Amino acid sequence: MVTFLLPLVMFPFAVLPAVSGPMSQTGASAESRQSAVASGPGANVEAASAEMQGLLRAMSGRWAIDLKFEPSAEMPSGAQGKGEELWKPLANGLVLSDEEKIQLQQGTVHLLGLIWWDRASKEFRGMECINQNPHSCDVKASASQDVSIKWDGKQLTIEQPQGSADGKKGLWHETFSEITPTSFLQVGETWEPGGQHRKVVTVHGSRIPE
Repeated sequence: MVTFLLPLVMFPFAVLPAVSGPMSQTGASAESRQSAVASGPGANVEAASAEMQGLLRAMSGRWAIDLKFEPSAEMPSGAQGKGEELWKPLANGLVLSDEEKIQLQQGTVHLLGLIWWDRASKEFRGMECINQNPHSCDVKASASQDVSIKWDGKQLTIEQPQGSADGKKGLWHETFSEITPTSFLQVGETWEPGGQHRKVVTVHGSRIPE
């Protein structure tokens, strides 16, 4: 959920963007993955919907992350950082949380992302909390459905509107792809009016053994 980092390094559903890849979750790897989820923190997922179950299996766990921000007007030399993400089910699998601590040259980022399945609208919903937000949590964005979250069984996509310096409305597009039991690739992009897009950040995640 790297969108959360933008206020710190450049100016929210991280979270926090298009890269695709297979999720290796067959045979012994799948069993190991399911076992890790079943034995991890908040492992009871009886309340998880069918839509949530695959996402819980794919992302639950503790990950070490390496971030690389591309050069930009705000950061001519780009930037790099390191941190950790802890993804875990809450309320018996009703909610998936992503708690992050990221160290950049500009400062330390503390954030919490929440994802859940809305049975009424039949869509994923999300909310962000971050130390860069004066209100801490962005409840309004979730209520107004500004944050769009998609999970197709292999790739998690997060999108939300994004303003620009000239007042035009663009889009933040973020994907988690190439998800395996031990790693994932996360890419964040800005999509400008007219179809132009620019890569902002690349994140490599590596599972931290329990």
